[in-house]
Amino acid sequence: MAIPKYQQIKQNLLYEINNGLFKPGDKFYSEAELKKKYNVSGITAIKALQGLTNEGYLVRYQGKGTYVSKARRGKVVKFSDIEKYRDAEERVDVLEIRRMTDPRIAKELNISPDEPFYFIKRVRLVDDIPIIVQKTYMISEFIKEEDVNRKEEFTSIYRKIRAEYGIDLYLADNKEITEILFPTPREERELLGLTEGEPSAFTRRYTYLFDGRTIEYIEGYKRWDYFSIEIEPV
Repeated sequence: MAIPKYQQIKQNLLYEINNGLFKPGDKFYSEAELKKKYNVSGITAIKALQGLTNEGYLVRYQGKGTYVSKARRGKVVKFSDIEKYRDAEERVDVLEIRRMTDPRIAKELNISPDEPFYFIKRVRLVDDIPIIVQKTYMISEFIKEEDVNRKEEFTSIYRKIRAEYGIDLYLADNKEITEILFPTPREERELLGLTEGEPSAFTRRYTYLFDGRTIEYIEGYKRWDYFSIEIEPV
């Protein structure tokens, strides 16, 4: 069975991208240029471009043209959160623990809107400097109500879960999304000792049980001057 012409063109274009003829961010062929280059119709040229766009190799901007995506594809990379405070004295202060309901958080935990969960608010300090404000929302079956007043037991939630339930969340699947937040919300800004208008690194983290359920959702605010990520190929 013959390969459709647009697929052939798409493979040729992909070869050019992967072999460095075009660099990330470079302007790519226009539809008119592809029509001339391959002696094909406009429809065929559009289908080839659209295929590469759908797969993330190209980005098309209305009125500006088509560009090679700056996203890295086809490589396995490792992301490392670089700690700039190694060998420093660390501690965690637990500020608040309570049982609550909130439809917004329930959606993140993938539970019903009126189902209660536990909220744990902590601050991590390095040499007495607050660097992270962490708000943990955990499904209720893993927190005992009688423990709520014993804040010292929640300086490490993962150690507590492992000791009481035999579940090692350090090994559990998770998803983390980090962005620079500007400005930092007032409450978190004051806890971190930032001045008004300073940014912070805002992280949303989901941790999953081995049956696929979300056990916790975390919203964390880190001082921007203690935040660094390293990306390297595996």
